[in-house]
Amino acid sequence: MTTHARTMITTLFLDVGLSVVAYYAANLLGASAYVSLLIGTIVAGARTVWVAVAQRRLDLFSSFLMLLFGLGLGLSFLTGDPRLLLAKESVTTFCAGVALVGSCVLNRPLAYYAARRFAHSAGDEQQREFEATAHDATLRRRWYQLSLVWGLGLTADSVLRIVGVYTLPFDTAAACSQALLVVAFAGLIGWTLLTRKRGVQPVQRRS
Repeated sequence: MTTHARTMITTLFLDVGLSVVAYYAANLLGASAYVSLLIGTIVAGARTVWVAVAQRRLDLFSSFLMLLFGLGLGLSFLTGDPRLLLAKESVTTFCAGVALVGSCVLNRPLAYYAARRFAHSAGDEQQREFEATAHDATLRRRWYQLSLVWGLGLTADSVLRIVGVYTLPFDTAAACSQALLVVAFAGLIGWTLLTRKRGVQPVQRRS
């Protein structure tokens, strides 16, 4: 596995996986599904704030994550209805998917800012390599492709989870919702890694 792939998987695990781990850990320790979901939300927000402080900057992607966290936290305290708290996880995912698809009309889609964040996390060498190839036409097409596929994938995942929230018993819906999120991200990460070599091949030939 390449350094880039390891960095991407590690960063995505910290951004998304930590909240899922926090949910299951709290649940195993005896917390109710409602409290477990609330803890997962707080962990996700703490991770986003920590990254912004550690990197001493809040770029578009970090701001996007902060916005999603704020939305999720606001919905968490809006009502004590546990199903609404569970549904807000899907709502924030839906908003993320729509934002990714919508960013394809911008000069630089959200996938560009995510890639830049991964490069910064990987160290100075990866950061310099990213900056040197940032204006390559092939990579620009790749970022649009990533934004579109991830956006559509997250949107589909959120719709399935919302349906489950209101059709399954609550405890079952909570477990299935977290499981579907993991499956969705695993599938999207797998697709990203499988198609990466083809996506960056023209850049490598010119270097």
